[in-house]
Amino acid sequence: MNYPIVKIKTPDDITLFGFLAESETKETILINIHGTGSCFYAEEFESEFIERLPKKGISVLFTNNRGNYSLESWQGTGCSVEKFEDCLIDINSWIEFVLSKGYKKIILQGHSLGTEKVTYYMERGKYKDSIVGVILLGFADSFGCQMKFLETQKIDPMVNARELAEKGKGNEFITSIRLCHAGVLQKTAESYINCFSENSELSKALPLRKGKDLTYYQNIKVPILGVISDTDEWNEMLGVDTVTLLKNENKNAEIKTISGTDHSFTGKKKELVDIVEEFIELKAFTKAS
Repeated sequence: MNYPIVKIKTPDDITLFGFLAESETKETILINIHGTGSCFYAEEFESEFIERLPKKGISVLFTNNRGNYSLESWQGTGCSVEKFEDCLIDINSWIEFVLSKGYKKIILQGHSLGTEKVTYYMERGKYKDSIVGVILLGFADSFGCQMKFLETQKIDPMVNARELAEKGKGNEFITSIRLCHAGVLQKTAESYINCFSENSELSKALPLRKGKDLTYYQNIKVPILGVISDTDEWNEMLGVDTVTLLKNENKNAEIKTISGTDHSFTGKKKELVDIVEEFIELKAFTKAS
């Protein structure tokens, strides 16, 4: 059998790994973009996709991006140091990889922060016209959640971030609040400023917090599937009916909820892939155009 672990190198010399499970037809492929600090083998639902979709004629590629883990010191990457718009480089590189293998149709799937990267890619990506469908799992508004987190804090870590940057120490970690990213992750000054400054690229990707005017999401022309837990902890933080919002903001979207699970669909991977399979069959992604 072909070794399923694959490796690419981006134009800016970042090494990324992934897991490739191919169907016999090798025409249509689903590429998964992971969430904050995750990696291709840590997604709760990965095994179900890999076991089932190739049998339906859909190859599956679960990918790493430069935001995997908190910090990969060997090449200076990780979610603690990443700049959001660099996701375009990573997704471009993975799409070039599958195009070089002869794939004609690409379904681009993201989980959590990955939903923001996918939505942003569909607005700015080099190969966005090669995408035939978009899947958003546990859709997120990282900027909005950060603003909610800051409401509970007495200190604004942006002050520390800008002080460090002005001293030429943008690559150093913020210390005023050690876990300055929503109380769960560290950030360097440069990464924090990039992600959480007013009008940052991340802030514009999927601004669910607004309750309207999701411009990049509105501009997606291909079929969209959104799936979320009915008690998703990160969306509950926003205080917005995100399911209704996403249904209303794009006529190409179908939004589903799964009960009794969390942001990562723990314990519900079979139900999740049932929904994805139904979407793929309904949209006939495996049939000739």
